[in-house]
Amino acid sequence: MAKELSLGYDFLYERCRTFFSELKDPRTRNSSIKLADYFLSAMAIFQLKYPSLLALDRGRTRDEDKNLLQVFGVKKIPSDTSLRETLDEVEPSALDPLFGLLFDDVQAQGGLKSFEVLGGHVLVRMDGVEFFSSAKVHCPHCQMRKSRSEQSPTQYSHAMLAAVIVKPGTKTVLPLGCEPITKQDGELKNDHELNAAKWLWEKLWSIYKNLKIIHLGDALFANGPMIRQIIDAQQSFLLNVKPDSHTALFAHFEKQKSVYKTHEERVGKENWKVYWHSGLPLNNSSGDLRVNFLILQITDAKGKRTTFFWTTNLDISKRNVVELASCGRAHWKIEKETFNTLKNQAYNFEHNYGSCLTFRIGNFKMQVRAS
Repeated sequence: MAKELSLGYDFLYERCRTFFSELKDPRTRNSSIKLADYFLSAMAIFQLKYPSLLALDRGRTRDEDKNLLQVFGVKKIPSDTSLRETLDEVEPSALDPLFGLLFDDVQAQGGLKSFEVLGGHVLVRMDGVEFFSSAKVHCPHCQMRKSRSEQSPTQYSHAMLAAVIVKPGTKTVLPLGCEPITKQDGELKNDHELNAAKWLWEKLWSIYKNLKIIHLGDALFANGPMIRQIIDAQQSFLLNVKPDSHTALFAHFEKQKSVYKTHEERVGKENWKVYWHSGLPLNNSSGDLRVNFLILQITDAKGKRTTFFWTTNLDISKRNVVELASCGRAHWKIEKETFNTLKNQAYNFEHNYGSCLTFRIGNFKMQVRAS
């Protein structure tokens, strides 16, 4: 059970209000609306689930005006155009410290203990999510992909890479930060999650210096340069691997079948069988980079069998192998507990508010609750 935290809405919004009021205002002209009111209005769009910026600007009821005043502390509501133009002047990175402040609040109340696994580590799952897509509206930083539609052959989009703390068996997640996946100035090719990950990891290690992180990620991240970056930062990883993308690793495991270790255990209504081997080469081009290889084979009550594969730099033994495999399976929680919440609970996350604005207000959707 996750510890119940006393970080209610009043506390969180007061923390955000204080932070926004201390941000440097990039505007050179005077304005009757403070910068903090722009950010608080952006938060209100999500929390009050407005379908558009125009709805916030013109379609508010008296009760909603009262909420904006009492709950969000907004003194004057900016217009939809002014909201876009003003927030676009603020770099998203200016908001990064707010994640650290909220994390410190959770830690100060002892809430971080409830997320710990494997002797004081925390699982940080990272994944990408698209939050804007259009065949017409676009900017120089949009990702581009070809569509099969003859009417709109090019699709423009924006996405971000998000990192959250997850834990097996609990619905609570704790966001740590995010990084935009955008085309850089002067670049013709799309950016990639791998490039965003390099920046995001360095950001996390800088903000959360004393955190013992186990990086969870898809097979995309299980490559030599990314793993070396994690090891050089003295952090840990538990990354998915696949037979078709990591053929050398699987081949080395097959050659060592006579000496790999196994363990079987009943977990709930499932039968778990785990196999592991230590010190295998990640691939043929990085022969000096040795990793530990873990396989989990699950058989459910109906006899259906599912297999998962991971690579890690954590030591594996019979004492921790089941917990380690459980941690690996928690990778889906960023999708279920974070992205699905944003997309499927009327927050209009994928609505075209304007890509930069969506990225900023998307930063602040946070779940801190008891499970």
